[in-house]
Amino acid sequence: MSLQQPAFRPILIYALYAVVLSIVQVTVLQDFRVFGLQPDLTLVLAILTGYLFGKADGLWVGLGAGFLRDMLAGRTLGLGMLLLMYAGLLARVLMADFFRRKTWMGLVQVLLITVLYELTVTLLSWFFPLLPDEVPAFSQLFADLMTRLPVQGFLNVAVAVPLLLLLRYRGPYDPRKVHEDLDDGSTGEGKWRTI
Repeated sequence: MSLQQPAFRPILIYALYAVVLSIVQVTVLQDFRVFGLQPDLTLVLAILTGYLFGKADGLWVGLGAGFLRDMLAGRTLGLGMLLLMYAGLLARVLMADFFRRKTWMGLVQVLLITVLYELTVTLLSWFFPLLPDEVPAFSQLFADLMTRLPVQGFLNVAVAVPLLLLLRYRGPYDPRKVHEDLDDGSTGEGKWRTI
């Protein structure tokens, strides 16, 4: 985005949000679960960043937040990073003309991409099981997904509301210029000014 501000401000704000949300997700939220599930703060951060600020921001925030989450949770690095990077990209690409950057439509994006994310994780755990000798039945994985998905979607949308407002009004860019200065102009907003 070509906003008139210091280039380090977005980097510092994104780094702060990614570090704080990753730490909260792997520590504090472990004790606060709803039906055994917790909101995925880093996924929501990647989705909202990609949706509000463009594909480059979504890509880098998703990659960084995924790295931090994998590292802090003690998982193998790589898969979480890639999935969050793709979630950040998908939030910008998925129906960009339809959503037209309305701030509240970010919640719809969170719900849609949460469904796709959970489906992808389920399919990957069936294709590449953690224990090769014990491959879970696909019907069992799908049944678990169907019971988990409504709660996970609700939790992610619930935490997306304050995070959306925080990113929109206390985010890396001036809130007065974000809606006017899009990264590639593909949504059609503000094109009347160029005529």
